Amino acid sequence: MKEGDLLKLLKNPTSKNKGFKLLIDLYQEKTYWMIRKMVLSHDSANDVLQDTYIRIFKGIDNFKEESKLSTWIYRIAFNESIRFLNKESKFKKVELDSKDVNYSRKLFADTFFDAENLSLKFHQILSELSFKERNIFNMKYFDELRFEDISKITGININTVKSVYYKVEKKIKKEINESTL
Repeated sequence: MKEGDLLKLLKNPTSKNKGFKLLIDLYQEKTYWMIRKMVLSHDSANDVLQDTYIRIFKGIDNFKEESKLSTWIYRIAFNESIRFLNKESKFKKVELDSKDVNYSRKLFADTFFDAENLSLKFHQILSELSFKERNIFNMKYFDELRFEDISKITGININTVKSVYYKVEKKIKKEINESTL
């Protein structure tokens, strides 16, 4: 289905529910995994995903079509993930440049996580990255988003997004190569 056709369904009160079901069918898996890579736990990701879709449903009439629908959806998911992480930490705001010292602990505590040696090394490297570095890398590498879309989703300058991604990619390659020697 074309994005324009989906938007017509979503913005028409008589077909909004049908359009919303189609939107969920199209974007649920990618949105879930984007959120999951931020909040790490399956249950938390499902909670954030639900909050994301509530926000999308309530706000679809305000979507100005200045970006792709998917970019708008991922921006909402990103913001809902940040909200969740801020609520989870209660006393401290999630800083994009700070390291998440609990990344590995949360990841391995999740019963849905399964990893082998190379994957373990990869996730160990990811755990050493700042929140901003990890999320930019995840969006480009795993979600296959364009730099422009990542910039719109995160609100970070596109040149900074590119710079961060390539720096992280270089670090990962270097550390993986060193560990396999």
